[in-house]
Amino acid sequence: MDLKCNKCGASKRSLFVEIQGNRRGLYCGECGKWQKWITKQELQIAKFQGIKIINKEK
Repeated sequence: MDLKCNKCGASKRSLFVEIQGNRRGLYCGECGKWQKWITKQELQIAKFQGIKIINKEK
């Protein structure tokens, strides 16, 4: 999983995952750009690496 923003170059500390229903998107917290949709496996990697996860379902 690429761990920096492809627009502004911010580090993985700025990235976060937003869960909306069945979709899981990786976004940059600095510029707000969507990076990519991530798989369940990538979500587990993100949790392990300490990337912030926001669940919009609740």
